[in-house]
Amino acid sequence: MSPNPKINALQQAAHQLAVCTDQLFQQIEQEQVLDGIIERIRSCLELDDVFHETSTSIRQLLSADRVGVFRFTPGSGWDEGEFVAENVRKEFPSAMAAKVYDHCFGSQYAVHYTEGRIQSVADIYDANLSDCHIQILEQFQVRANLIVPVLKGKELWGLLCIHQCSHPRRWQLAEIGFVQKIAIHFAIALQQAENREQIKLQAAQLIQAKAQQEALTRQKALVKIVSNIRQSLDFADICNTTTAEVRHLLEADRVIIYRFNPDWSGNFLFESVAAEWKPLVGVSPSIEDTHLMETQGGRYAAGETFAIPNIYEAGHSDCHVELLEEFQAKAYAIAPIFRDDNLWGLLATFQNSSPRHWQTDEVELLAQVGEQLGIALQQASKQTKAINRQKILVKLVSKIRQSLELEEICQTATTEIRQLLNADRVTIYRFNPDWSGNFLFESVTSEWQPLVGVSPVIEDTHLMDTQGGRYAAGETFAIPDIYDAGHSDCHIELLEQFQAKAYAIAPIFQDDHLWGLLATFQNSGPRHWQTDEVELLAQVGEQLGIALQQTEFVRQLQSQSTELKDLFEALQQSQLQLIQNEKMASLGQLVAGVAHEINNPINFIHGNLPHINDYVKDLLILACEYQKTSPNSAEDIQKLQERTEELDLDFILEDLPKVLSSMQMGTDRIRQIVLSLRNFSRLDEAEFKAVNIHEGLDSTLLILGNRLKFCDTNTSIDIIKKYSDIPLVECFPAQLNQVFMNLLSNSIDAIEEVLRKKAKSTSKKTRNWKPKIWIKTQLDGIDHIQISIRDNGIGIPETDENKLFDHFFTTKSIGKGTGLGLSISHEIISQKHGGQLNFKSIKKGGAEFIIRLPIKFQG
Repeated sequence: MSPNPKINALQQAAHQLAVCTDQLFQQIEQEQVLDGIIERIRSCLELDDVFHETSTSIRQLLSADRVGVFRFTPGSGWDEGEFVAENVRKEFPSAMAAKVYDHCFGSQYAVHYTEGRIQSVADIYDANLSDCHIQILEQFQVRANLIVPVLKGKELWGLLCIHQCSHPRRWQLAEIGFVQKIAIHFAIALQQAENREQIKLQAAQLIQAKAQQEALTRQKALVKIVSNIRQSLDFADICNTTTAEVRHLLEADRVIIYRFNPDWSGNFLFESVAAEWKPLVGVSPSIEDTHLMETQGGRYAAGETFAIPNIYEAGHSDCHVELLEEFQAKAYAIAPIFRDDNLWGLLATFQNSSPRHWQTDEVELLAQVGEQLGIALQQASKQTKAINRQKILVKLVSKIRQSLELEEICQTATTEIRQLLNADRVTIYRFNPDWSGNFLFESVTSEWQPLVGVSPVIEDTHLMDTQGGRYAAGETFAIPDIYDAGHSDCHIELLEQFQAKAYAIAPIFQDDHLWGLLATFQNSGPRHWQTDEVELLAQVGEQLGIALQQTEFVRQLQSQSTELKDLFEALQQSQLQLIQNEKMASLGQLVAGVAHEINNPINFIHGNLPHINDYVKDLLILACEYQKTSPNSAEDIQKLQERTEELDLDFILEDLPKVLSSMQMGTDRIRQIVLSLRNFSRLDEAEFKAVNIHEGLDSTLLILGNRLKFCDTNTSIDIIKKYSDIPLVECFPAQLNQVFMNLLSNSIDAIEEVLRKKAKSTSKKTRNWKPKIWIKTQLDGIDHIQISIRDNGIGIPETDENKLFDHFFTTKSIGKGTGLGLSISHEIISQKHGGQLNFKSIKKGGAEFIIRLPIKFQG
């Protein structure tokens, strides 16, 4: 006899609802873990890091034996490839070393994986796989696997392979969905990596585009120009002289100096122009030559010169020709100006009156003058550096006078000196009592490894034996090349650990005692240290010694404050632990309430299923008897009637609808509980939105339903609701529901305290007491609402009212509360929502908490 489908459906619904809560929390945890994994994958900048993070994260979460990233060999037609990354348990072999050949894959399966197919195999020996496929899997000891395609655009790039080697495994839908989501973000990371490779390739192409400058011979006219340049150290004078001399020599209409901005636009700074042409310096706005901006200087960055005899026959774009027409130019010749190795600007000669064929020696002259202007720039830069050195000293002295923080002073000194001297590293080294030492502060460029906090105690035997050596006598010391300085092998090895190839060092004294050293290192290559550079180090060392004297007293205070800080951090840690305990207690209360509320209707449904089964069996028996009964046979009719009476059909017809109706009520109750749980947690909604406050209150009450009844005293709490017609309120729903949970839980705790006292009392007045909680909502003005939660519980002593919202304060017995519920609720209402949470004592017993919230969120 076949079972009734409706009964089976009810049984399945009861079973599924029984595990609803567990699945809900598992889903929450998986989504949180998934978000974390995706975030880590997308934060990886290098492709190998993406591979490693993906394989490691998937294996740890799924507890698989191996997770590998498999990449198809380009051009193989998807018939071969290799694992480019894996994370595998140590008892199973690595798949990284093996090439994989599957000559069936490209023709039979690649198209399906390109369309998003996912293969889930619980046991390779029960999955109807081909022998060659099984042999490949056995090579890696695979027993069960999950394969998800990785698509780069619309192309099948590879596969994410999850292997279970130790035993068969049935893959869950949630696990498959999890890996599928990761595969999508993994593909995005692949595309980003490819974009970065393209950018690197373009940068390399620009570097390769630089051509070697041809050797240029100096001409007699250049001697005069160079002489004029060298007679002045003022860069403006140099540029004005140069443009005038070059224009006169070349008989050009205009010679102008153009400087690039950081974004490769530029401005005209100096010019010499014939009287009949309008000036450009101080008149033309910033020049945005798209070609120069896009190519970061174009051909000029490679040191090339460029000469055009006629702008209309040079193949220039229309916008380029229009730009040149604004300069009134019909022909031009341009040479680059470099400062050190960087393209600083251009030296341009314009012929405005007509086209002009530029001679080779004229263009070479421009190139040589541009080179000399670069030298002049360097000379001006040296002057600027000398001025900046003095500024650094002034700034450091000012910092010492303004601050008593040694760390701030030292960090400022190292940073400013490194930038000014263009050194690779500037560090401050302190001697220990035994004349060993440590690096305390440094400023270092990104390509060199740090020494502070990394290098162990430095034991320089010479400094230890001589108690500071030459530095104890106040001397400075500069070495341009450590390999040509006659150092001992052990000293060179020590300097090589610092990555140094040249160094300059000045002593730092505290009073008359050698405290440490101020050291500048050049790591990229040897360096000849200028006298003024070493003198600057010595002067900064003296100022640091003064700073040490000023901060000695501060150190003593810092030693005392450290103890206070440790104590404060310990208290802070305790506070964090208590907050976590409070959250876990609330979570436990939530789970217990939901489990209790769902368990009752499930048990009711489960208990009625045997009765339903019996009724259905009896009805099926009667149906079979009826089919066999002849309407013309009195004997058959008599037997049917007897059978009907034997099975008590009248009772079945009366009771079956009632049982089904009650079971329907049970399923409705479960559905209501699950809906209330969703409304309470708001997991499927945005963090901030406009919500119905009454729904949040009702959901919280439903979750706390098991606490509203006290079986040992056969008592239940009356909930008296006085809801007004209020609008939707903009808030963080989950946080607000947590406040309702805290306040209602406190009311229930207060009522439980009264019930405990009532059980010990013989007073008639006490026996007639009924537990109640009043919940009231109403408008407060035109832009606020008010929520009141009142109980007739034990109440709160007047002496404790001012401490209610303090952290860790509680009126409950030891072990009952953490003293954080009300303080957290107060922060949520006041700080997160811009509202108020106030307390009102009830004279006849009990307490009332009043929440005032703005209808429109104010941030």
